[in-house]
Amino acid sequence: MNIWLKNGTVYDPANGIEGEKMDIFISGGKIVDEIKTESEETTIIDAANKTVMPGGIDVHSHVATYGLNLTRFTFGFPTVNEIGYAYARMGYTYVNEPLMTLNTANYVHHELSFIPVVDTSAFLVLSLYDMDREIREGAKGSVKNLILFLLDLTKSIGVKIYDARVKYAKQGFFYRDADEKKCLNFFYEMIKSEGEDLPQIQLRTYPELLDENPSILSGFCLAHIASGMDNKERYETAMQILKNRGAIDLGIFCISPQEDIAMRIGYEVPAGSENNFISMDIGLEKPLLFSKVKEKKKIEDKRAYYSLKFALEALEYLNSSCISFSTDSPNGCLFTSYPKIFAGLLNSGKRKELTNEELPDVEYSLYELAAITRMNPAKQLGLRNKGHLGSGADADVAIYDIGEDTKAEESEKRLSSCEYLLKGGEVVVYKGELNSDSGRVRKKRFYFEVGEKVLGKAKERQREVIERVCNRRSFRAEHLRVDEWFISMSEGI
Repeated sequence: MNIWLKNGTVYDPANGIEGEKMDIFISGGKIVDEIKTESEETTIIDAANKTVMPGGIDVHSHVATYGLNLTRFTFGFPTVNEIGYAYARMGYTYVNEPLMTLNTANYVHHELSFIPVVDTSAFLVLSLYDMDREIREGAKGSVKNLILFLLDLTKSIGVKIYDARVKYAKQGFFYRDADEKKCLNFFYEMIKSEGEDLPQIQLRTYPELLDENPSILSGFCLAHIASGMDNKERYETAMQILKNRGAIDLGIFCISPQEDIAMRIGYEVPAGSENNFISMDIGLEKPLLFSKVKEKKKIEDKRAYYSLKFALEALEYLNSSCISFSTDSPNGCLFTSYPKIFAGLLNSGKRKELTNEELPDVEYSLYELAAITRMNPAKQLGLRNKGHLGSGADADVAIYDIGEDTKAEESEKRLSSCEYLLKGGEVVVYKGELNSDSGRVRKKRFYFEVGEKVLGKAKERQREVIERVCNRRSFRAEHLRVDEWFISMSEGI
């Protein structure tokens, strides 16, 4: 079906389009320059006085982390259907799961396959224990080959380091420790010398990480950077990363209106939650803890202030650094709170609902909001056909009844429910309502495609390391490989 979007006010930062009134043409699920013949098969959508953007991309949201299924029953975390439909209503067409391990890859892909409407992908979290010998010996080529093999094995879109250190218990193995500085320097040098054929490496941000050299940190993409900003010095390190043209996702904190789903995922149990947590061993250094947070408002207000202040001051560097929006959902707050935060970024009058502290008196424009929720997430994930409305892009288009002059009290409501959402050229949301067939919309699984020639060389050069890593968890690598069923509808990048 052909679709003609008429008279919309378009915000497409990837193509430099800032609030221009123009038409967009769709054919075969792609954006095209024009529809050659107007016929009965062309559907016309009048977008006059409406804002038109590419479909939203969530670069970092825990929607399929191993263990979440149990929290649906115990903490009220949304079901897979609720996740897909909530994203669609907000004008999102893509979500990336940031915490998949070698042990849990098949499970995570299984969960992602059942989330309706949105396209999906996942980061593979590297276990530095698997490569500690190579890190100590400086064997950068070996680690690169191992990463290529693991990317292919698990069908991941990228790799992430959860803890940038290797720390053993002190029973005779103290000499094998590798601190943050050693590990970061190793991967930084690997990126410079062996980075060809690899995606950008992500780092989980924790406070001690921001004590390291900002020039080194700028060589990575820092996930949910606000999680590390617990004092002025670490805040300044985060700002220096932006000045160095670094890549980040914001990880904003706020007080969620859904206090019954206030959760944390990590190694530590927050104060006051000692009797409200679930422990899961997913193959990291320590078991992962899912905690239900109590008295969140008292605990989080200062963190909300730091993260929102950073997001506003980051505007100065938006054109030079790759800045993406996230809340590290559900850690900063659940993804359903995004419209509340967007309204606060767009309108200073809405910020009292986010923090009691005084914030910088600057505001995002719709163009800048599109940059951090569309263009930049696509860049960080390496998605060529997402995050923009140029010819050949996937026809993922969100239309909102909002403008630059929309009053503050209306912006949250209108960003919570888009007027129209097109996913691959199919209408998912029509006049603010989900279509009854929206759950049947074809979705895609995205992963980093390792060329057969490159993969073959990696296997040949690194067979001993690959076998060592796989044998720690199973007898054969095929037991860990993501089942072909999960990727039969996938599309590499």
